[in-house]
Amino acid sequence: MLYWVGLIVGIALAVWIGWLVMQKQFKFRWYEVVLAALGFTSAFAAVQHYFASVREYEHTSAWLGALVFGLLALIMLGVSLQLVRSHNRTR
Repeated sequence: MLYWVGLIVGIALAVWIGWLVMQKQFKFRWYEVVLAALGFTSAFAAVQHYFASVREYEHTSAWLGALVFGLLALIMLGVSLQLVRSHNRTR
């Protein structure tokens, strides 16, 4: 069941990014896309680590792992967003 949720979210993100590129004339550089993909991967790792550690009754590990992966994801996604915004604002 959760595989379908991931598939639907992935398709929705792909359609939304495609719409942004085609309609709004946003331009992305390759490293901005790679940085955003790593940020999303880190966010998914934070969620997975949290729930897996809670299931194993390791609550301290769950919070610390989610904190580390989550902060890393926020930093990478924030930097990627700022790069895209500054790149498209100067046109």
